[in-house]
Amino acid sequence: MTLGSNGGARVSLTLSFEPLAEQIASLRGAVSDLCAPHVADADELSRLLLAAHELLENIVKYSSGGTAEFHFALEDGERGLCARLRTKNRAHPERLADTQRRLDALAAAKDKVAHYDEMIRESAARRDGSGLGLARILAESEMDLRYSIEQGALIIIAEITISERAPS
Repeated sequence: MTLGSNGGARVSLTLSFEPLAEQIASLRGAVSDLCAPHVADADELSRLLLAAHELLENIVKYSSGGTAEFHFALEDGERGLCARLRTKNRAHPERLADTQRRLDALAAAKDKVAHYDEMIRESAARRDGSGLGLARILAESEMDLRYSIEQGALIIIAEITISERAPS
């Protein structure tokens, strides 16, 4: 685990770990603690933590074993304070294909909230997870979301520009 200032980042957290469900709450708490001195708006912090939780939950649920990665950073950007979450985990090929299909559909959706609502209706018939976490990030946290698949690993990056707390 690496914690602290990193290059242009005000704060960053980088973890390589074997994902376990019991870790989600404490890792989300660490992100919250790191953000508190910098993020002015409680709603923005809540949305950022929702995204962190959903991404961590995806790592735990869908990793095919081995080490996963989670990176969080707050960086000064051109338009304000940029919050970036990045995850990387290996997954089974059929899971990667399903995730790719869902993420491509999300990216193509003109109305992210309407697409999320449709996914909620469709999820009632699923037996293997709801598949809603990534759509929830787009619909509820309003973060930009992009992904890549590299050598059997899914990499997801979520970003948003947020309001900065004024220096005391």
